[in-house]
Amino acid sequence: MTKRADNAIDLGLHLPFQIAQLHSALSAQAKVIIGPYGDLNLAQWRIVRVVALGIANTSTAVRKAAGIDKGQFSKMLTVLEKKGYLILHPWEEDKRQNVIELTKKAIKAHDRLGPLLDARQKHLLATLTEEEQATVRKAIKAIAAAATKTDFDIPDPVADSDPEDL
Repeated sequence: MTKRADNAIDLGLHLPFQIAQLHSALSAQAKVIIGPYGDLNLAQWRIVRVVALGIANTSTAVRKAAGIDKGQFSKMLTVLEKKGYLILHPWEEDKRQNVIELTKKAIKAHDRLGPLLDARQKHLLATLTEEEQATVRKAIKAIAAAATKTDFDIPDPVADSDPEDL
């Protein structure tokens, strides 16, 4: 029997499925918003946004703040540099990293897109009371911390398996 529902949340699937589906919905919404405003994809926009907001400007810190995979991030930096959105400078403290400087083109893109995505943020938060917003932020922090750990009680796959299955 197949359950019919539009999404993982309605199906009551485990929390990671629900979060993944929420992430997909938020990403799709963001893509619709940024699409008509230039040639930045969502990952590229996140890099520009993190630097423009002054959250970070070194490659590792920007990558972590934007939540982008290392391999994808490196490619995005190369593309953004080729498109003229940023300039990379070697970081004096750690030569393996770069300091990311936005160009006038990136600042212009941020000035154009930033207010739209700020309005989106306001729209999303308007669906929650201030108390719910605080609860969501607290819950996200707690789940993010728990997601870094693997030392909880999980069975040893080798002990539970038939040797022929390995």
